[in-house]
Amino acid sequence: MATSVKRSIDLSPKTYEALRQIAAVQGKPVSELIRKYISDGMNVDKTSQDIDFIRRQIREELEIMLKPQINRLAKLLMRIGMMTVSFCYFNSKIVHIFAPLRDRTSYEELMTECKHNAAAYLNMRDASLDAAFREFDQNNQ
Repeated sequence: MATSVKRSIDLSPKTYEALRQIAAVQGKPVSELIRKYISDGMNVDKTSQDIDFIRRQIREELEIMLKPQINRLAKLLMRIGMMTVSFCYFNSKIVHIFAPLRDRTSYEELMTECKHNAAAYLNMRDASLDAAFREFDQNNQ
């Protein structure tokens, strides 16, 4: 039984000359260099397949570990949202009840204005928020 299989390959003169020069520097035959390069190339392909497998495994493990935490955070955010909305309506009702009659607007107008201001606040960029807070601080000193 043969320990190797002979195959012939066609190389461009430029490629063969480059291989011949590398082999001369390394003191090896061109055929040995070609076998090494083929083996190295196959290892690179195998390694990239292994990396893809490892990535899939890591992704699955992260999903298993993070999904319960993400669900918990989503539930907490829903509760916070519910409390925020409740607090907003409670405050607007208090403001409406205790506002002097001459300054009092309808409850619907008050809520519309509050929702508009809240939406504008949520759409502000961080730099705009910082400027707004500075202005607020200066006006309230």
